[in-house]
Amino acid sequence: MSIEQNKRAVQSWFDAVNRGDEAAILALTAEDFGFRTMARQPEWLLYHWTREEFAKAPTTMSQVLTAPIQLSVVAMTAEGDRVAVEAETDSEMLNGKRYNNAYHFVFTLRDGKFTEVREYSCSYLAQSCFGAVVPSDPASTAMADA
Repeated sequence: MSIEQNKRAVQSWFDAVNRGDEAAILALTAEDFGFRTMARQPEWLLYHWTREEFAKAPTTMSQVLTAPIQLSVVAMTAEGDRVAVEAETDSEMLNGKRYNNAYHFVFTLRDGKFTEVREYSCSYLAQSCFGAVVPSDPASTAMADA
């Protein structure tokens, strides 16, 4: 795939997240896909998600927000099979807290599908807003204690 095709695939993911389209997210991932955060603390943020968990994460997170999560692309850079994206979100939690995180994602693609996504973001903010994000068990996803 060309660099431009890879960038379009990544933009498709952002569009699917913003629509809450789990099927579209799943369709963008390879069978051997893996997602992981590059956080160091707290331990619950050191997650490694399967493609199914990755597809469910936006709607899982949105259940504790006043509106579905929206990710905005700030900048995108690509080389070979990798696309790096600066992104941000600004959401309100059901408890009134503001979740306005900044992210850096690194997408690795093969044949137009993601094989790996790594997320760098503010783990302090994530911990102060979320008690847990568990796509495999959405009922376990919770806001942090006030």
